[in-house]
Amino acid sequence: MRFQRNAYMRRLAFIGVNAALYSLYIPVALGQMNQASDEREVGLNLLAGLYASNRIVPVSTQAPVGFEVRYNRMHTSQQAWEQCHCLYRSGVFLNAYSFRNPVALGQSIGAGLFFEPILLHRTRWDVSVRALAGIAYVSRFYDEVTNPGNRAFGTPVNGLIGTGLYGRYAISTHWKLLAGFDYKHISNAGVRLPNEGLNIPSATVGLTYYTGKIVRPPHYKQVSEPVKRWMVRGLALASVKVLEATDKEPERGYPIFGLNLIGGYHLTRTHVISGGVELLDDRYFKEQILRWSGHYQPYRQVTVLGGYEFWQGHFAFTAHMGWNLVRPFGYKPATYQKYGLLYRFANGLTTGVAVKAYGENTKNFQALVGMTL
Repeated sequence: MRFQRNAYMRRLAFIGVNAALYSLYIPVALGQMNQASDEREVGLNLLAGLYASNRIVPVSTQAPVGFEVRYNRMHTSQQAWEQCHCLYRSGVFLNAYSFRNPVALGQSIGAGLFFEPILLHRTRWDVSVRALAGIAYVSRFYDEVTNPGNRAFGTPVNGLIGTGLYGRYAISTHWKLLAGFDYKHISNAGVRLPNEGLNIPSATVGLTYYTGKIVRPPHYKQVSEPVKRWMVRGLALASVKVLEATDKEPERGYPIFGLNLIGGYHLTRTHVISGGVELLDDRYFKEQILRWSGHYQPYRQVTVLGGYEFWQGHFAFTAHMGWNLVRPFGYKPATYQKYGLLYRFANGLTTGVAVKAYGENTKNFQALVGMTL
């Protein structure tokens, strides 16, 4: 029992480290000095899920509902502009969901940080897109006796990532209406199985109280250097996955190491088409093959990647499809998706996180570090 508790605490620490890594890309700006005219906001959003989850037993008959409280500020300094070549908000959030399935899914409460670049800004309205990361606690998770139908959550504490598209409109001094689309994903990244995760796409409306003046964005010194059309990037990756205990083997975590090599072409400064290969040494899968077959077999993988990247200053959001060109016999599925959030320093040093998924099924988070040239 003591071994299992210690192992579980190590896994929770791993989730926390991933969430912390993710939040590093929210420009440490919660404590950053800003101009006095920067807007501060406190808001309350209502969230209405767009569909009911049908991948659990008993199947949900109603879509999730929830609410979210957030605090943020808009960053308008030249220093902030140089981070992403955009106006942006950053802040903290607290949310709660009822999955409207008390038997299998129950409720959740989550908290974390977000980064929100502004796509369009006018005197009274703006449109923005948000990326967030945090931690979520769920009241109902898998148990082979009491809750065998919940394959979404293998642990009570999970990682929480998400995105959204929002519009704000000032209806009076200090008050704005907010409406938009919100998407969140809850998963423990495969540190304990089962872990199919849960997607929560939602429509959202809210009311925001803001301080400061609504002003047009100041004029910034624009980047004058020409667009560098070609780029290359090499990243080392690392992760951990846990194999469940058996009658003969205890529950144990296994490391995953790899190398991600990408080349890309800038259609514009912001939009990049990219592709490459990923080499993976997956010790988790090595041990899994041993348990399946009774002896070790070739387990390393070579994956061909292709996709799109959205660059905003020092930040890059990446989305790639992968095909396992070299894979162990019986490895399924042969394709997967990979999404990443990267930050490039001025000298080319690049760090970030990525999530690997097969459809809605999140396999693992990966920590990344390397160079972009």
